[in-house]
Amino acid sequence: MFYFLLLTAFTVSIDSFVCGFSLSFMKGKNHIVVLVIALTVYVMCLATNYLTIFFKNYLNETTASFGGLLLILVGVYNLLKNENSNKVKSSNVFKQSLLTGFAVGLDGAMANLSLALMGFNAFYVPMVIAIIHAVMVSLGILLANFKGLKKFKKINFLPPLILIFLGLYKLLGIFI
Repeated sequence: MFYFLLLTAFTVSIDSFVCGFSLSFMKGKNHIVVLVIALTVYVMCLATNYLTIFFKNYLNETTASFGGLLLILVGVYNLLKNENSNKVKSSNVFKQSLLTGFAVGLDGAMANLSLALMGFNAFYVPMVIAIIHAVMVSLGILLANFKGLKKFKKINFLPPLILIFLGLYKLLGIFI
C-alpha cells in the first residue's frame, strides 16, 4: 500500500516539476518557492482530511482541474508584470509561490481525499504528498539552472507561458 501512496504522490506532483522550472526564472530565492509550495500543499491535504466528511460528494477530479485556471491566471499576471517591470520583489515571489502551491496542491488534495476515503492514515499521507511536491519543485529548479538552459532566463515571457500552457493542459482534463 505504501508503494501505491508513493506512486499517487508522484503522479500528482508532476506539474510541480514544471512549476518549479518556470518559477526558477523569477530571480527570487528558490528555497522560498519550494517551502511555500510544499507548505501550501501540506495544509491543503490536511484540510481535505477534515473536510472529507462534509464535502465528499462534491469534490472530484473536475475540482482538481480548476487548478489549471489558477495557473493560467498566475501566468497571465506574470506576463503583464514582465511588461511593466523586470525587477521581481520577494513579496511577489511569495505570493506567486502561494498561488502556484494552491494550484498544484488541488491535485494533491484530491488524491489525499481519495486516499482518505480508501482508509489510508490521515497523518502521513499529506506529509508524503507535500514532500514529493517539494522534491519535484526542487528538481524543476535544478533543471532550470543547468548551463544550457540558463540562457532562457533572459526570455522574460517564457516562464508565464509555461504556466499558461500547464494550466491549459490541466483544464483539458475537465473535457477529456
